[in-house]
Amino acid sequence: MLDFPTNGTATVNNGNRTIRFGAFEADLPSGEVRKSGSRIKLQDQPFKVLQILLEHPGDLVTREELQSRIWPEDSFGDFDHAVNVAVGKLRAALGDSAENPSFIETVPRRGYRFVARLDEGATDTHPPTIKGVGLSRVVLNRTLLALLVLVIFGILVGSGVFLGHRTAKWQPPDFQRLTVSRGTVHSARFAPDGSVIYAASWDGGPTEIFSTDPKIPGARSLGLPATQLLAVSPSGEMAVLQLVDNRFLFAGRGTLGQVPLAGGSPRQLAENIDWADWSPDGATLAAVRNVNGKQRLEFPLGHVLYETAGWIGHPRISPKGDHVAFLDHPLYPDDKGVVSTVDLEGHKRVVSAAWVTVEGLAWSADGTEIWFSAAQAGTERQIYAVDLSGNQRLIFRTPGGVTLQDIASDGRVLVTRDEQRIGMMALAPGATKEREVSWRDWSVPTDISGDGNTVLFDEQGVESGPTYTVAVRDMRGSPPIPLGQGMAGHLSPDGKWASTIVSDAHLLLLPTGAGTAKQMDASDIQQYWHGPSWMPDSKQIVFSANRLGHAVQCFAQDIDGGKPRPVTPEGVTFCLISSDGKLIAGNGLAGGGGWLYPVERGQPRPIPGLQAGESFAWTSDPRWLYVYQWSQAPAKVYRLNVLTGQRQFFREMSPPDVAGLHDISHIHFSADGRAYVYSYTRVLSELYLVKGLK
Repeated sequence: MLDFPTNGTATVNNGNRTIRFGAFEADLPSGEVRKSGSRIKLQDQPFKVLQILLEHPGDLVTREELQSRIWPEDSFGDFDHAVNVAVGKLRAALGDSAENPSFIETVPRRGYRFVARLDEGATDTHPPTIKGVGLSRVVLNRTLLALLVLVIFGILVGSGVFLGHRTAKWQPPDFQRLTVSRGTVHSARFAPDGSVIYAASWDGGPTEIFSTDPKIPGARSLGLPATQLLAVSPSGEMAVLQLVDNRFLFAGRGTLGQVPLAGGSPRQLAENIDWADWSPDGATLAAVRNVNGKQRLEFPLGHVLYETAGWIGHPRISPKGDHVAFLDHPLYPDDKGVVSTVDLEGHKRVVSAAWVTVEGLAWSADGTEIWFSAAQAGTERQIYAVDLSGNQRLIFRTPGGVTLQDIASDGRVLVTRDEQRIGMMALAPGATKEREVSWRDWSVPTDISGDGNTVLFDEQGVESGPTYTVAVRDMRGSPPIPLGQGMAGHLSPDGKWASTIVSDAHLLLLPTGAGTAKQMDASDIQQYWHGPSWMPDSKQIVFSANRLGHAVQCFAQDIDGGKPRPVTPEGVTFCLISSDGKLIAGNGLAGGGGWLYPVERGQPRPIPGLQAGESFAWTSDPRWLYVYQWSQAPAKVYRLNVLTGQRQFFREMSPPDVAGLHDISHIHFSADGRAYVYSYTRVLSELYLVKGLK
């Protein structure tokens, strides 16, 4: 029975009832689900999840409520895995999709919502005969009613009218491919004359800016090597980025410049910039600037509208110039996040749902919606639209996914089809040749054991779901072993534990052998950042996080109890502990370079000899770091003495195929430096002009 309280929310009375939705019906007393009358296989726990969701159609059911009613005895790690599996099996049984749900919607980090309409008249499993009317009469009346509905529907369709709207022949979008070379398209914009300007790196070469006329095959270089395109103004001025430090996927950091489409050298405008966009009149710019470890959205330049300890991507000014829309990511370099807007007074609002990956954003041609490309799992982004009231809809869906680049005033759209992959290459102990050790399509190594035989990594592809999977792999040839959920940190020196962060909110220790997961006391931690590392005794962990009202900093915590205690000033976003446990290598408080922070006493100091843009990791000797430029291929690794700044070339590494290679990163060496693992990011793009998307 459905009860409708005064607030309009339907609740289901779980008596002897059958609840119908779409082609399905759930028989609550028997625990069965049927589709079009045929029973479908559904195990006990997934059915219990469905039953609880049906009790509150349209309302949020929290993960905590599911745990208390179905898994009250499980630890967090066990429950988190169990609920993900149960919801996955339930969706599979219903033919549902987490990315575009028809029945069960994920509310990230909170729970789930049943979004389908329940058919009016949830009925008894065995309905009684109506007094004075035979059952056959009821069936006959229902049959006649159904026939009448079909006749009326046919008349409406035949006359070209349904519910007051005239039917029109659907026209599929028209796609025109603009690029044919093998490599990465980083960004693309429409020019005022209708041509297309884009930045790309082909066949392993440097990034250049090209111009192409959709009416004429071919493209020409604008003579701006090693330059990223950010925006094109209505008057034909480009906003570009030079001296670029390549960041995650499509992001870069460098010096903002202005240069006309006709050519010339860019006029430098601002430093330490990631993104920019022109105002509708082409007179001013909005930009994302890095200051003291935080990101600021400025419009115009120098006027701060919004600041975050996370990161900001793809800012676009509205056609009226009264709002800036942008992608708001809570944690660098993860591109999960939401679409947000900020007005000229600095009032910021979140307008979209949360997404596991969201890249690419533009205002619709009429300025009433914000279009963006996103996905709830994996990397196959689809195009969605949301208005300023938060009404969201799907615009375009295709296998493999696309990334939105730009929208013209006449409604034409630029998209890229991006084949993205993060893989792992490794040199095992005693081996003479690197080999691929990736698991699926997004394998990120985070540590290697001291003997070089075990790699710790997280898998962030579509099959791992929104919370990802932590796993270990034996370098001697065994298949990966999943340990649990989250983003992996480091292996404990004794090899018994792997640290992980789940949904930025929980710090767990996963046993590498027999045992159960251990959740650390968060105390007043609001959000965890980068993967935790270990003190040499395997009894303390060091991690970056922020407390409510405070900037991110490094903390230490005993694994057998105790509260997190700060060990660095605020502003330090990652924390690498030396092999003797005395120094933390992290970023500088101004956001650039690397610094050394004593764990006990002493003043922080910059790492001597570290070059701009270099990544670093400790060797087994606390006097030396491994350093490398992660955006280069091949990657050249050096040993850097933290006392003197002395630099020694160590080795060079690169996957055999460099086309579309974005970076080499996450390099980890065994204690003797002879075995190693690293990740490579590859993006292969095709640029398309699309007509007919609405």
